[in-house]
Amino acid sequence: MSKRGDKAENGKKFFWRLHHWVGVYTGILIGVLSLTGAVAVFIPEIDALILKHHYDAVSTTSPTGMPQFSKSIDSLVRRYPDYSSLAISLPDHPGQAVKVDLIIRPEGGDLKRYDFFIDAGSDYIIGQRDHQNSLANYLRQMHVRLYEGYWGRQLVGIGGIALAVVALTGLLIYGNFMKRQAWPNLRKSVNMRIHMADWHKLLGISALAFNLVIALTGAWLGLQPWLMRWLDITTPNPYKAAIVLEPANDRALTVDWQGILNATEKEFPELQPRYITPSTNGSGTVMVRGNIPGSIYERDINTLVLSKTDHTAVFKYDVREQPFGHKFYYVQEALHFGDFGGLMLKALYALLGLTSGFLSLSGFIVFLCRKKKKKANKAAPGKIAFAYSVLILLFLVGIAQISLFIGYAEASLVAGIIINVLLAAFVGYALAKYLMGSYRRKRRAILARK
Repeated sequence: MSKRGDKAENGKKFFWRLHHWVGVYTGILIGVLSLTGAVAVFIPEIDALILKHHYDAVSTTSPTGMPQFSKSIDSLVRRYPDYSSLAISLPDHPGQAVKVDLIIRPEGGDLKRYDFFIDAGSDYIIGQRDHQNSLANYLRQMHVRLYEGYWGRQLVGIGGIALAVVALTGLLIYGNFMKRQAWPNLRKSVNMRIHMADWHKLLGISALAFNLVIALTGAWLGLQPWLMRWLDITTPNPYKAAIVLEPANDRALTVDWQGILNATEKEFPELQPRYITPSTNGSGTVMVRGNIPGSIYERDINTLVLSKTDHTAVFKYDVREQPFGHKFYYVQEALHFGDFGGLMLKALYALLGLTSGFLSLSGFIVFLCRKKKKKANKAAPGKIAFAYSVLILLFLVGIAQISLFIGYAEASLVAGIIINVLLAAFVGYALAKYLMGSYRRKRRAILARK
């Protein structure tokens, strides 16, 4: 074989080892992120169904055609004068309730966060819930940070890098081979290893582009705090309103909410308002955030800031008019969650997202089959893979039960303990295996010299 051929063969072996070991050691993480991500794309739809059927949070028709909530907001402000933040979420569809996200931070007490639901037709409060213990919060927190507050988000970012590595190395290993095959080509065999290997290659190549997009955007979103600090990147749209009065006087200002909506339509007609947030820091402003139809950017990033008193525009942020750096920054989350093309696109995202979980499972089964053949291991690969899958589902369901029925803090504590113990065990196992392998190689070298 020529030197060029040897080099190509050695390169292929290197990529195969990299694909193999990265897949084996991060497969569970990729599988968890695949499963939770496939559900997380439907968070708004799932939450809307829960509000409608579990909390009976349904609105009657507004006589003016615009959502009515002024009296309810006034009553909430009087009931919770020590609130630190209040965000009004406007309904996306007729019949949905107005939702108010209220954060209360009493002096010397624990932070509390509630969602209140307002009938947008008759303007009265029809229900409430603990925001942190909601299913919507669980789905997002589990996918974004695995419910581990210290470095769970960074682990998710590492999972994104791992998915990108296995996707690219899979292309380098199997790309030419798959090019010569009829698509789809599945060998007829009762052998589990061959069956799983064929599906692994077929789905890996078919969903390659999608998995790369999810992997790279997920790596950025997960590692964002570190990357922004290391690369000295600042968040686009760093608007800071000037303080013009005392915070207590700011809270006491009466806001004409219908006037705010009318001013928004006049100043920023393309904007579909979704969140309205009055200031509490003394700036005397109201921030309106929302989406522009047809644009592929992070939800609710377009912003209009209005004066509380005369509704004049203080600041406007239209992402379409911003430089490339801003657009690139805000396109990441939209591409990652498919939140820009309607329900059918989300369904496609969910289906394709599950392929990375299947690739982890099928790759693990192929690994176990090879290991069984090499070491005459009697354990059935299918049963081992099934046991791992059940354990993952038990973890996800268990943390969900704790979060929904006991509390977010308790669920985060349990998840943190489990994840950190598993991480320590994983690092210890990998280190022990490396040291043992190094010792064996040295011992063989010594015996060979004798």
